[in-house]
Amino acid sequence: MPSSAESPHPHVPAEAVTAIAALAENAVAEHRTSGVTWAIIGGHAHDQAILAHGAAGHRELADGRPAPGSSPMDRATVSRIASMTKSFTSATILALRDEGRLSLDDPISAHVPEAEGAFELADDDREPTLRRLLTMDAGLITDNPWGDRQEAMTCEEFAAVLRGGLGHVHRPGGGFEYSNTGYALLGRVIDEVTGSDYATEIRRRFLDPLGLTASGWSAGEIDTDRLATGHRLADRTDATRFEAVPLDSPGVYGAMAGLFSSVDDVATWVRFLAAADAEGSASRGAGPLATASRREMQQLHRHQALAPLPAGQDGVSPGFDRVRGYGFGLVVEHFPDLGEVISHSGGYPGYGSFMVWHRDSGVGVVALANSKYAPATPLSMQALRILQREAPELLARRAPEAAPRTLEAARAALDWLRTGEDGLADDWFADNMDLDVPRAERRRRLEKALVATGLDASALEGLRVRDAQVLSRARLRWTVPARSGAGSAGGAGSAGSAGGGGTAAGAAGSVGGAAPAGGAATAPSALQVELLMDPRREGLVQSLDTIAR
Repeated sequence: MPSSAESPHPHVPAEAVTAIAALAENAVAEHRTSGVTWAIIGGHAHDQAILAHGAAGHRELADGRPAPGSSPMDRATVSRIASMTKSFTSATILALRDEGRLSLDDPISAHVPEAEGAFELADDDREPTLRRLLTMDAGLITDNPWGDRQEAMTCEEFAAVLRGGLGHVHRPGGGFEYSNTGYALLGRVIDEVTGSDYATEIRRRFLDPLGLTASGWSAGEIDTDRLATGHRLADRTDATRFEAVPLDSPGVYGAMAGLFSSVDDVATWVRFLAAADAEGSASRGAGPLATASRREMQQLHRHQALAPLPAGQDGVSPGFDRVRGYGFGLVVEHFPDLGEVISHSGGYPGYGSFMVWHRDSGVGVVALANSKYAPATPLSMQALRILQREAPELLARRAPEAAPRTLEAARAALDWLRTGEDGLADDWFADNMDLDVPRAERRRRLEKALVATGLDASALEGLRVRDAQVLSRARLRWTVPARSGAGSAGGAGSAGSAGGGGTAAGAAGSVGGAAPAGGAATAPSALQVELLMDPRREGLVQSLDTIAR
């Protein structure tokens, strides 16, 4: 099968492009998709929207071979992006909210009258709101196979569905449940509020202003010479399993999955959304949707419970491989290795797609494939991890920066640890500090922590503000390695771990902490100093802990 790959950007190693291209080529060679086109999306630090791209397979197969007149998949290929469309619908709802034309907490029937009475509610339930539809929290039944076949449904037919009533799996607000019908309802909200229709409104607000010229809602809106034919998977294992699927016409359910697009257009959309988290975003032009609203789309509003990892030999699961939830038309996940990523997949009769980007760097991947159940999601996630391995600077996590007030307080706090001068404490300790732990006791706890780590007061002389680990704008931590042969943890102490307001680290290092199960406590490996500011803009130090860890 034909394949291609190109890396026009010097920061994407050739080894990474080769490895990612091989993923796509193998997916085609193993008949997991008939074709795929992919791209690496430039992040916050890049001027280019596409850092590398490639493709494999053909736009259309017939009896396992390229159909007459079919071309290989390439960068210009247009495909259906399916449920990735939901991010455009969400963005339009937020734009209308920003204009004061609706509230996310409006009940659905406030804008779509035929939805009144459609929901199966207990006496103590409230009708789902627009917010609950956006976050997949309305309780509606997951409807992927059925919903995928309803694209052409008219408004009149949809009204009849609503009059017949909708089922539920949980009460509104009771948990995550993916619903295409919920996004069809949001499309109807756009229709009613604007007096137009969702497709026209999304084009006017986003496709045209952002220059997404390859994107559209029907074959009549796009260049069909570039269109990838969708394929179903028949019950065979070789290339003859791919059978062409006819296109449906746009209708009510297109608001949840109806868009066609290319990797270049999706890259532009991703960069527009991702830019809301870039440094200096406040000074950049907002474009067709406010920066704060784009950030709002990319926050985890509803947690999605995942199955735990398989149990180990002890019969206990080690936990979960990630935290996952839904924002507004987008999925938000936190991985131990990658950090936070934003994404959405798409699956539709004949097509599979995925877009994903790394929050801190903005670097992303898009893959568009022309067969149902195509491995666009694993291909893209593997591509991200290849980039992390081959060019870790591309996906570098953004280090938090301390507020200037925190740095100023840190200088005074370190001086107080070294000297114990009351004037420093008077100026910089918040009113809770002496109430929680009197200053003399803080000094005694500091001495115990130093003894437990085999250190003395000279260890404090080398601490500098610039050497702190920044945990947040308001929290800093310094770590001093223990001296070899330090005393046991039984002598460890904390200079100010206090009550419910103390830090987690302080609680872990409190005097007389329990020994690990099955044996004596191990000697501490370091002295930690941790500072936390109070919540006022001109804040003072609300905790200052010295901990033998």
